[in-house]
Amino acid sequence: MPEFNAFQLIIFLGLVNGLILLLSLSSLPKKFRKPAKILGWFILGYTAYVSNWTIFASIGFYHNVTPLWIPSLYFLPALTYLFSKSIISPEGISKTDLFFFIPGILDAAFQVAKWIWYLNFHEGYYFPLDDRTEFFIYEGIGLLFATFCICKIVLIIRRTSFKRNDAFRFYRYALFFLLFVLFRWMTLYAMDYFNPALLTFNLQFTFWLIDLVFFLFLGYRSLIAPGKYVSRIPIKKTSNIPDEAKSLISVIKEERLYLNPAFSRKHLGEKLGLPDTKISGIISNQLDTTFYELVNEMRLGEAKSFLDEGLSSSLTLEAIASQAGFKSKTTFYKFFKNKLGMNPSEYLRSIE
Repeated sequence: MPEFNAFQLIIFLGLVNGLILLLSLSSLPKKFRKPAKILGWFILGYTAYVSNWTIFASIGFYHNVTPLWIPSLYFLPALTYLFSKSIISPEGISKTDLFFFIPGILDAAFQVAKWIWYLNFHEGYYFPLDDRTEFFIYEGIGLLFATFCICKIVLIIRRTSFKRNDAFRFYRYALFFLLFVLFRWMTLYAMDYFNPALLTFNLQFTFWLIDLVFFLFLGYRSLIAPGKYVSRIPIKKTSNIPDEAKSLISVIKEERLYLNPAFSRKHLGEKLGLPDTKISGIISNQLDTTFYELVNEMRLGEAKSFLDEGLSSSLTLEAIASQAGFKSKTTFYKFFKNKLGMNPSEYLRSIE
């Protein structure tokens, strides 16, 4: 067997962590499972892609045979697109989005066909094309496909208005990182074509390591706080809300009526001069929610701001729940867990 260096050992550990993350993210509660599994497959796919060049190629060259590539390059752009759509698109993932996996499936079929050809008709090291030509075709198609998928993600973001919460800010930076990766990939591809001597293994490994650290950080961060990183980023709906509903929300927020645990539809009706059945109809038909869901969302925002500001050091969670307008600690915990995928104590640990 060939001797492995420290670089390859780090990549191998990344591959193991990718597998661990896939299994762990796939076991999250059902409401987070779809985007979490996609993220897990992406991280494993990226570690497999890097392993192709750093580990499996070395084994193949040592034995003078075609390396057994793990088909991953063409799956990565598709998984990036599907993960992004699962957390940012109002429509979520549709069946037609699965067509994005076709390049990856064709790549897998190509790798299998190449090995069948090699095992039956050739001895020693073999590529159907010379290795350099195959590399530029293979990587070039992958680069074009990745560019297409990133452009699709940017288009979805541009036509959707998001609430600027922690997850939105984090994934905005993640998108900048992906754009940097794409630009870097184009640059290295051009360097390899025009002046291969400039493209050293140490340079590539440095970039691979940066990517690996970021993606593993994203994976473990999502595992610790799924409610923030693998749940749908809330969308601003105010611009599409009818005037009646806007007035209703405005009164509740501006007068902070939700802070009163006894606040009810009847109280709001008296404030607006409307029967509570009318209030219920406006909320149900125009906001597609219930009165208590709407009010508890506002209370949750208030409580979450208390926690983010560090008030838990001077107030108990029960006191914070009371000040935010929740009738009881049980209701607070249940609603918090339902919306964020973790209880307040777990949330506090995740932001420390």
